Amino acid sequence: MSRTTDYIIEQHNASIVTKCKTSKCNASCCYNVPMERNELERFANMIVNPVLWTMPMGMAVVPFTNDNPSLNKCPFLRRDCKCNIYDNRPEVCRLMGTIDKMPCMFIKRIER
Repeated sequence: MSRTTDYIIEQHNASIVTKCKTSKCNASCCYNVPMERNELERFANMIVNPVLWTMPMGMAVVPFTNDNPSLNKCPFLRRDCKCNIYDNRPEVCRLMGTIDKMPCMFIKRIER
């Protein structure tokens, strides 16, 4: 993770508690997720949805688990809509719902 992202996450986590309810949205943000290539390699044994191919996106890649982009879910998304690498999830996933540019109407934000 980058130092900037670490700082943003620390600042938001210090003042906001978030509670994700994937049972309400069926993990709708877990589609077409950009991640670092090494995350795919490092957690290869945790992949639930086989990666068919990857598309470069800047410094990251978007793994494709389906040829239809609207059905392309994260390779680590389980059937119960939980993340198989939650404690090590990509930084974009950590930021989801915690910053204004990445809102989630299903995440409950509680100001401390």
